Amino acid sequence: MRTAIQALTVLLPSAYLLAAILHGMAFGGDRAPQVDRPRRIVLSVTLLLHLVCFVLRALVLGHFPVSDVWSTLSAVAMCAAGLFLVVARRSSGERSVAYAGTGGVVLGLVSLLQLIASAFGPTQLVARAGGMGTYQVLHVATSVLAAAALILSGVHGILYLLLYRQMRARRFGLLFAHLPDLDVLARMTRSSALSGFLFLTVGVNVGIAMAHAEKSEGFRYAQPEVLLSIVLWIHFGVIAFSRHIRGFSARRASFAAAGGLVALLLSLMLILFPGISFHSRL
Repeated sequence: MRTAIQALTVLLPSAYLLAAILHGMAFGGDRAPQVDRPRRIVLSVTLLLHLVCFVLRALVLGHFPVSDVWSTLSAVAMCAAGLFLVVARRSSGERSVAYAGTGGVVLGLVSLLQLIASAFGPTQLVARAGGMGTYQVLHVATSVLAAAALILSGVHGILYLLLYRQMRARRFGLLFAHLPDLDVLARMTRSSALSGFLFLTVGVNVGIAMAHAEKSEGFRYAQPEVLLSIVLWIHFGVIAFSRHIRGFSARRASFAAAGGLVALLLSLMLILFPGISFHSRL
């Protein structure tokens, strides 16, 4: 099983990159090859292989497979791709074609995250002493789902701003033809932010409660990753409910989501450094 895990770890970044390329071909317009079915198959198979990899990890470790910072990064990549697939499958016709363009961007970022996780993750699996408790699993699972949803929110926010700028300049090119319209992008930015906000509400509070209960060494509210997680929770909460905030237009919400994506990626990078992160000592 360890050999299979190693093989899948090497394969996954390339598989996600292939899925990103197939989705990105939508920007080629009429000249692009017709790959609607292959791109759905490649993404579905890649997600299945990623899930199998985590199942094998669970069997080898004897506990929840997301147990270190590298597997956490990999899980975020898998969930972001999975959430995108759910959204794309719910679309049909022209909107489905438009989401192919979005998929090129989302899956490109996913392949980068998985590449980092695969390249720097440990080659030998070591089980956690005592396994993982229910609250640890809840904290990790909700935090991973939150990060995945917030990635989608940020990406849709960036695409909204790009499309808005092109429309203002009256340049109706490839972005206009192969992205969802502004209303759909704004709705996805806010709804993804709401999902991330709800998951993060659970994840952050469970994590803080665990740190207090276990008197975790190095835990402080001023710790960069803790402070950034709380700021992200507030930030994306504002985006999620921005429709009900006077003067907070979809364009401003998209600017906020794009900035939040940068902060989120910074937060993910912080947990990779043992000298900074208290997670590495848990």
